[in-house]
Amino acid sequence: MRSIELIREVTHAAANNWPAVLAGLNIDVPDSPRKHAACPACGGKDRFRFDDNGRGSFICNQCGAGDGLDLIQKVSRCAATEAARMAADVLGIDYRATESDPEAASQRQSQLDTERQQHEQERQQRAAEDTEQRRATFARLFDELRQKSAQGESEYLISKGLNGFTFPILPDGSILLPLVGETGNIAAAQTITPQGEKRLLTGSAKRGSCHVVNAPEAPQCVLIAEGLATAMTAHRMRPAALTVAAIDAGNLLPVAEVMRRKHPKAEIILCADNDHHDDQPNTGKLAAEKAAAAVAGWVAMPPGGHKADWNDYHQQNGLEAATAAFNGSMYQMYQTQEKGVSVQYEVTDKGEVGSSNWPDNNKIATRDLPDNGTVTATIQEETDGGKDPLKPRIESRKDGVFWVSPKVDKDSGEVISNESWLSSPLEVIGTGRDDKDQYLVLRWLAFGSNVPTTAAVPLADIGEREGWRTLKAGGINVTTKSSLRAILADWLQRSGSRQIWRVAHATGWQCGAYIMPDGEIIGEPEHPVLFSGRSSAASGYTQKGTAESWRGSVARLADGNYSMMAAVGASLAAPLLGLCGADGFGLHFYEQSSAGKTTTANVAASLYGNPDLLRLTWYGTALGLANEAAAHNDGLMPLDEVGQGADPVSVSQAAYALFNGVGKLQGAKEGGNRDLKRWRTVAISTGEMDLETFIATAGRKTKAGQLVRLLNIPMSKAIRFHDHQNGKQHADALKDAWQHNHGTAGREWVKWLSGHQQQAIDTVRDCESRWRSLIPADYGEQVHRVGARFAILEAALLLGCVVTGWDAQSCRDAVQHTYNAWLREFGTGNREHMQIVEQTEAFLNAFGLSRFAPFPYSPGDLPIRDLAGYRHRGSHERDPITFYTFPATFEQEIAKGFNAKQFAEVLKKAGMLTPPTSGRGYQRKSPRIEGRQINVYVLNYLPEDDDQPEE
Repeated sequence: MRSIELIREVTHAAANNWPAVLAGLNIDVPDSPRKHAACPACGGKDRFRFDDNGRGSFICNQCGAGDGLDLIQKVSRCAATEAARMAADVLGIDYRATESDPEAASQRQSQLDTERQQHEQERQQRAAEDTEQRRATFARLFDELRQKSAQGESEYLISKGLNGFTFPILPDGSILLPLVGETGNIAAAQTITPQGEKRLLTGSAKRGSCHVVNAPEAPQCVLIAEGLATAMTAHRMRPAALTVAAIDAGNLLPVAEVMRRKHPKAEIILCADNDHHDDQPNTGKLAAEKAAAAVAGWVAMPPGGHKADWNDYHQQNGLEAATAAFNGSMYQMYQTQEKGVSVQYEVTDKGEVGSSNWPDNNKIATRDLPDNGTVTATIQEETDGGKDPLKPRIESRKDGVFWVSPKVDKDSGEVISNESWLSSPLEVIGTGRDDKDQYLVLRWLAFGSNVPTTAAVPLADIGEREGWRTLKAGGINVTTKSSLRAILADWLQRSGSRQIWRVAHATGWQCGAYIMPDGEIIGEPEHPVLFSGRSSAASGYTQKGTAESWRGSVARLADGNYSMMAAVGASLAAPLLGLCGADGFGLHFYEQSSAGKTTTANVAASLYGNPDLLRLTWYGTALGLANEAAAHNDGLMPLDEVGQGADPVSVSQAAYALFNGVGKLQGAKEGGNRDLKRWRTVAISTGEMDLETFIATAGRKTKAGQLVRLLNIPMSKAIRFHDHQNGKQHADALKDAWQHNHGTAGREWVKWLSGHQQQAIDTVRDCESRWRSLIPADYGEQVHRVGARFAILEAALLLGCVVTGWDAQSCRDAVQHTYNAWLREFGTGNREHMQIVEQTEAFLNAFGLSRFAPFPYSPGDLPIRDLAGYRHRGSHERDPITFYTFPATFEQEIAKGFNAKQFAEVLKKAGMLTPPTSGRGYQRKSPRIEGRQINVYVLNYLPEDDDQPEE
């Protein structure tokens, strides 16, 4: 036999049998094309793969690729003819015998057949041993994990919107998912972490195995999905069907064949994943169609030109819409005897059958479908035909969005496109998410505007009245016809990019970038970010001049004027709060008219925009101010003139709410509560009165908590006029400076912070440590708390020299001067304790002689109205007066507004209350009065400090 004839015969005989041929030559190859192994030719440790494909094909990253004969040549280092002879020996092909020696040829053939059978038996025995070893390994590992697991809900499924399903959960939160084979025994298992990472357990026999979601008796319908989440979603859409998860696309066909053998009369539906990629095969669709064709099954795939599975579609559109889309997307596949031909049925909700891509060479076929009688379908050639020119479609053009319905003219045969206008130009650029809801991120150019509008519309509002109202309010013209609006709503949900955006309702630091109240993004966010909030002063965040021109004008004129520098420090501190985790606070500058309060606030506001437009007012409700604070998160909030029409009650409430950082708890119309608004902000307030005096005008008492949140700072007038003759000229120069230079320096500051976050945090910590060492330990804890605020001001001014150009010592002097001014007003002790002492002394001064009867008491004395107790003076003139106070008077009048026990404890420590000798409680027995003793609080005036000189 000639060499070429031998090679041809060997190649033909070895087709689809190369693993046995190579095993007969002691050449070990992997039993799966997905396994990597050592190369039998070059000795490489890995990266050798045996694909087979019927011809023994292989690939090695080191020595190349080829077919079965090439592999024999490489291993045996021989020529093609010798390799063919070696393969022929295994296959039993007698290439030596001649026609003149038939007996020798017959003996040779018998010997070769015996050797081949022996090699095949050895190969089968090794394969059986490997299979048994794999099964034992799997059984051991699965049993170990099963003992560690406990039934529970999975974080992975909850994140997919699938609540109420329990699975074996491992200690790390992973699902242990058992897979059963055709016999019903557990043959494989998969673990799924809370983050969605999936791994097969070692030794798993995955092929043909699946996870059974439910097991109805005699199912009429079988749903086969790839992943667990998709299978669980399909089960919700069709709860009566038998639903299984095949784990991946490659296992759809084996599982479908198993289901067809077990349920020969059932309808099988492949729940395909839409693995849409531009210019790449749709793996999920192709695998599902291949499996459906093999079992005469159906395919249901999520609609749209983007990657999604049925769980994604369910989360975005709801169960009802997902079920309708599932039923409407079904089409059937089955194999024919013609090469390269497949049949595709597209069944609508009316039971109609059609195709989405008709080629010119259509062939007609009929097939009986369950419960639908005989229908007509189109057999579609597997060609790369273009789009159907007669298919209705939506076109988005420069002049708008149109619904195009092509029709063929009966007379001329021409295709006529009927267009219906849907809306003005509109683009879907992504899908957005916040902590609760999902959105569509849309972009359009409103009429008369030069800047495109980007907005996040709640997905729940798309197609609803609220959604159309939002679009029309933003400048989008929308058709008034409800049928066309429905088409537009469907297109919005299915078209455009599906890039994930983060929808933020607060400004400040979000996803690594900084959002300005006008929506501008400073820095590079980790994900695309869109600000969905709104500030009433958003139009004021304009830019004029440069950061250098602001430094040479506004910052230069403010240098050396301590109140102005402190205000600029507060402005610089605003974006620092989010980085260092500090609470919000405010500075309230107060002084009589024309002292420079508004000028000081405008200097600070000019960092971020036009001060005249950024300025807010105290004239509003506490809720309105809280909403503004949310829109100024990590930002500056300038508030002018606390006494100008503002309600002291609202100011009192807002002083807590602004810097508490949490909004009002409100119910939602659909049930439950709305999400709480949270923020951190720095406020600069001005007024002719300090906060405490202003609130007192409404008859209210200021709480200490308000005074450590909004700090009362006596205004220091400008003393350095910088080449100007007086304060008026200096103020006019400042006004001219900020009107021509604003908004740029603040953005430059935020950009610098974005790139130097750790340096900023370290500076704040250093300043906090320095201020802790400066404040004496015997000062009240509230003073120490406020000291942390001044530490942040100092850090902001030191770091902010990159935009102000001020030297470090001037910055420290400004902060120290402001702190000293605040401390003189607030005091060094605990403010609440001071208020308790003052409140007690005020009562004793007012009623000590009128409502306390003298002791010893004489019944002949005039009756006293609203008797509060008894007073007793010692025998000496310098002895203090002791007030034996009735408990009701003490608790309801003297301690009004405070907890009575805490009130008494403060008085005891101040020396104004004499406790009982037992040390328990605060009441003592009074002297015997008319034959009886009663429980009283024993009070006296605050002891005088003998060391204090008289004035």
